[in-house]
Amino acid sequence: MARAALTKAEQPETQQRNLLVAASLTDSGQKIYATLSSDKPRPIDDIAENTGLNSSDVLATLFDLEMKGFVRQLPGKLFSKVLL
Repeated sequence: MARAALTKAEQPETQQRNLLVAASLTDSGQKIYATLSSDKPRPIDDIAENTGLNSSDVLATLFDLEMKGFVRQLPGKLFSKVLL
């Protein structure tokens, strides 16, 4: 039990994790990551509209985020954050 409590205490909070992820991203990556959530997947067009980026930049950035393990693609070209 003590080990589980210690491990839990060492894990960063969600907000801290999001700050660490955002610090490692490009400007477009930060915009896209900020618009996504883990519980409501969003289509590419919606992401482009909310970030002001064109669809080709959104696709390239989403691919990069997916390769880094920060974002996942769901069926229907929907994207959501990965819970870290």
